[in-house]
Amino acid sequence: MQLQSGIEAIRANGVKLYALSYDEPDALRDFRDVYGIDYTFLSDPDSEVIRQFGVLNTLILEDDHPWHGIPFPGTYVIDTDGVITHKFFENNLALRVGPDVLLRAIGGESQESIAADAELPDDAGPLEPEVYLEGGRLATGVMCDLVAAFDVPEGRHLYAQPAPEGMVSVDLTVDDNPGLVVKNIQRPESEPHQLEGTDEVFQVHHGRVELRLPVTVNSGMVKQATHGAVQISGQVVWQACDDAVCDVPQKRRFELSVPMAAATPPGMLAPKDYDGISANEAAHFQKMRERRNRS
Repeated sequence: MQLQSGIEAIRANGVKLYALSYDEPDALRDFRDVYGIDYTFLSDPDSEVIRQFGVLNTLILEDDHPWHGIPFPGTYVIDTDGVITHKFFENNLALRVGPDVLLRAIGGESQESIAADAELPDDAGPLEPEVYLEGGRLATGVMCDLVAAFDVPEGRHLYAQPAPEGMVSVDLTVDDNPGLVVKNIQRPESEPHQLEGTDEVFQVHHGRVELRLPVTVNSGMVKQATHGAVQISGQVVWQACDDAVCDVPQKRRFELSVPMAAATPPGMLAPKDYDGISANEAAHFQKMRERRNRS
């Protein structure tokens, strides 16, 4: 459902989007109409395809829940030859990949981003990071990338991890916040670099360097939002060198004010009516119970 906001950009990149579910066609049709989704839903009530992809939710046992057969939430990118090129799965059932993460995987560009306010010294040099949040807003459980990007001049490099003793590797961190969910940082590939006249070899980054920190918010952050926005702060550290000299390590603080997306309407757990369209949730839930009893 969270990918609907990026569907036009996804289609513009020549990609077709499908959602696979354990629900029956009439339940998916009602869900699509209630939430205004216009990409294709596929019904797999016997979980045949779900099992073939190896994403059956094994946390729900066959004999103790009417939802046995549903998949773990995740996203696959498959090319025209049927080869899986990317897959996004989290070990948390509440987390989903956002449209901008998917766009980057298929070679597209972010629809929107928010630049951070950074504390720059008066003598800030050309190697200053650009810090921004892809996606332009945050929604509970939808992952977006916080990015620190450098354009490293030719002949210079940034230290990768691990840096040589006494040096500083490039890094991006955010300040602790109980309402913010932060996943493992994604670093670009590094290259070996050997100092002239020595045998010392270490890993460095050249050219365009992007550190990506997947983030989202939980329900606690919604309560912290001021005027519909939340604050994210942190810092970027790095040290640039050439073959002759290293600059002193650098540190920059940043802060972003990020709009919160509208809360997701209630799910398929009880009879609801959203924007005048009935989702018939109680009836569909009863069908799921009956299906379990037949199995």
